[in-house]
Amino acid sequence: MKNKVLGSTLIIAGTAVGAGMLAMPLTSAQMGFGLTFVLLFLLWILLTYTALLYAEVHQHDKNDAGIASLTEKYFGKNGRLFVNFILLFFMYAVLTAYVTGSGDLLFGLLPESMMGNGDIARKISSLMFSIGFGLIVTLGISVADVTNRISFSLKVLVFIAILFLLFNKVSLPNLQASPTNNLLFFSAMPVFFMTFGFHICTPTINEYLEGDNKKVKLACFLGSTGIFIIYIVWQFATHGVLEQSTLIEILNKDPSLNGLIEAFKVTTGSNHLGEIIRVFSILALITSYIGVALGLSSAVKDLLMHFNLRHDRITIGLITFLPPIIVGFTYPKIFLSAFAFAGIIFAFIGVILPVLLTYKARIAHPEGTQTRGGTPALVIATLFAVVIMIAYLLSIFTDVLPTVTG
Repeated sequence: MKNKVLGSTLIIAGTAVGAGMLAMPLTSAQMGFGLTFVLLFLLWILLTYTALLYAEVHQHDKNDAGIASLTEKYFGKNGRLFVNFILLFFMYAVLTAYVTGSGDLLFGLLPESMMGNGDIARKISSLMFSIGFGLIVTLGISVADVTNRISFSLKVLVFIAILFLLFNKVSLPNLQASPTNNLLFFSAMPVFFMTFGFHICTPTINEYLEGDNKKVKLACFLGSTGIFIIYIVWQFATHGVLEQSTLIEILNKDPSLNGLIEAFKVTTGSNHLGEIIRVFSILALITSYIGVALGLSSAVKDLLMHFNLRHDRITIGLITFLPPIIVGFTYPKIFLSAFAFAGIIFAFIGVILPVLLTYKARIAHPEGTQTRGGTPALVIATLFAVVIMIAYLLSIFTDVLPTVTG
């Protein structure tokens, strides 16, 4: 592709902006738009910064070095083993969720003749989705890039169509609603934190851009900024169209995307919104699947190379895609149980690990290009991650924080 930076930017944005984005306003229903904006803005700064840290660390190693290889360089084999386990388990869990979730989304697109047995039809849909896009990723990042560009472009067009139906109903007083409880800021923090999760793609992006540090950093910044803009525009549209009391009523009756769609139908008078949102969800699932699959295949390749094992495309593809398909069809709870502590896992992958790697890399390579902020910024990022983890644990194990959907 002529412009690999654009392709890399869209892979980053596509990985994070998944189908779950549409239900984000339910998490922020009681917060109001103002507090929601502040939280998303802070998370954008934090996770853009840590993505740039990964790019900084990559400049001192081979173009195709994975996160585990970077960890081994600075923390030895035990560090590598720990990071390998965390990365592989987490990404296999995410892909398994996509395999099982794709069946429900694609079920409605199947011919009526195939809908007799719903369970079988859903499994056929999941299998078609997993094998089809798994093959695309296995063929290489260039093919995945083209597919992602097409899917992301269509997703943006569909998103614009959704906004077109909503924007003329936006009301300024709705956007000025105050939070019902200021502690909701901390309750929503772990949920929104997860929606910026694209850091597993950085090794793939670094290899694709041939280790050009400036281009890698630019792609990370643009991709993360694109994620932030999309989230803010959607929050603006939702909070602007629906009164806070209406959003809270949805939480009490049907705290799901379907409940939100029904509220939009009543407000806009459009009967096509549900179908349009289904199309968006499918396209979002495709781009997220491609991004996570690229990250997982990079981690698998890194592991195979470390042990001097066969690492051709077919081998990497089979190891990447067979486990989620098999487990997704037999016993998905094995991997999906990881989501009970997904916030803790991503706090480590997305913030703590890049901070630790950067600290070590700056000692070993003081001559390298450094991300702005110095040591104080590393400390602040770490403290932010600690706050997120505490909020996450309090939300799970106590009633200290108010409950949010997500």
